[in-house]
Amino acid sequence: MKPAQIAFFDVDHTITRRATGMRFAVTAVKAGIIKARYLLTLPFLYIAYRAGRLSFSRLDRNFTALRGLQRADLENIAQSTFNDQIRGDIFPGALRLVAALKTQGYRIVLATSALDIVAGKVADFLHADELLASKLEFEGTLTTGRFSGSPVFGPAKLELARNFATRSGISLTDCAFYSDSIHDLPLLLEVGKPVAVNPDRHLSREAQARGWEIIRFR
Repeated sequence: MKPAQIAFFDVDHTITRRATGMRFAVTAVKAGIIKARYLLTLPFLYIAYRAGRLSFSRLDRNFTALRGLQRADLENIAQSTFNDQIRGDIFPGALRLVAALKTQGYRIVLATSALDIVAGKVADFLHADELLASKLEFEGTLTTGRFSGSPVFGPAKLELARNFATRSGISLTDCAFYSDSIHDLPLLLEVGKPVAVNPDRHLSREAQARGWEIIRFR
């Protein structure tokens, strides 16, 4: 019997209207566990991301604001953020699409550069089969403010998705990938069914040129 196919999904702006990291950061500032000045860098990161110019080095520096925080505190903030904000950000159309793909036998895998402590709440809500997300490094119960491994971004996302598919006995050509970002082009080019969801202008242009399906959730 042929194994079930995989539908990979990005999260921010694909499943959710707004960036989960921004939601998490604002909640953390309000809770007093990180300083408000941290928020000043986020609009620039968002602009760079949407323009297709966000680099790993900029992401790596950004998370030093979380250095020394307790894992339990971060998990509590993530759950609170999901309950109060992120759950309401999920596109109804995304929920319907995930449900339809499950009915067709697809395994649902979230593949996102968002932190796993935040994206994990979305994965749990969707009853996703797997989460491939960026992870913070911890020493004991305290975060170092660094990534554990590389962030799930660009070629690193492709590598993780390919490894997961291989372990599952599935070729990426038998998989789908839904994403909003030109940063995800490496994986989009490898799957059999690339779909641009609420694409940024660079991905929109690429999708139109290649004849890929484009979905716009409202």
